[in-house]
Amino acid sequence: MKVLIMGGDARQGYAGIELARLGYEVAVAPLKMPLEEAKGGGDVLLLPVPCTKDGKHLNAPLEEAPLLLNVGLSGPGRIFGGAFSCDFLKGMRREGKVVTDLLSVPSFVEENAVLTAEAALGVGMEACKRSFRKTTIGIVGYGRIASRLARLLLLMGAEVLVFARKEEARLAATLDGACAYDLTEMKAELPRVRLLYNTAPAPLLTKETTATLRDCAVVELASGKENISLGNTQGVTLTFAHSLPGKILPVSAGTVIARTLHQILKKEGHTPKC
Repeated sequence: MKVLIMGGDARQGYAGIELARLGYEVAVAPLKMPLEEAKGGGDVLLLPVPCTKDGKHLNAPLEEAPLLLNVGLSGPGRIFGGAFSCDFLKGMRREGKVVTDLLSVPSFVEENAVLTAEAALGVGMEACKRSFRKTTIGIVGYGRIASRLARLLLLMGAEVLVFARKEEARLAATLDGACAYDLTEMKAELPRVRLLYNTAPAPLLTKETTATLRDCAVVELASGKENISLGNTQGVTLTFAHSLPGKILPVSAGTVIARTLHQILKKEGHTPKC
């Protein structure tokens, strides 16, 4: 089978290397050439994770990236990628194409969460400029990424405070060894936190809540600029750290993409040499 790879970051290149190792024929499709003309076409099209940043154009390093819909229409009938819009999926179904969003595949989501948590450790160390041992570190939210991050921090000797709205999330954090608090208690606990990770895609870090932060590095993993507002704080820094697997661990992240694609194709009865 021939896999065409188009757009994305360094993960795509390493995914291609792993796919070639697994026995696939791999080609990188030029952005400005119709896919059916790109090195003889292909059987499978691998698009980035996420596939778009603005909802319209392919996520690509070049400024003049093609429209994502046009890429899908002109490419092979089997498409992989991540974070496809409903409109894109509907358009592909009308054309009889089969699309798999990797972010809906449980094994991929789990692997990606682990890589994100591992990469977040390095970002946090650089941001707070401290050893994690005996350092008080806060985590807002307790989903996949947060829970894995908390366990790693605890293994490194940190005191971990988890702030979560749901009681079951706080219970899970407590069982993992962290100190868990309701969101209403966050403002009172933040003064002793030296590194704060936000993993909640919601405006929980308001100016009022963060006003008690002192000498603290804040690392934003989820919600973006629109959902975080630091008050008039002293010695507080803010780092936006999104798409960490692609930026910090592209070899591992690309390998996970390739192996997930390979496993899905195997279940569908395809082999690299068919």
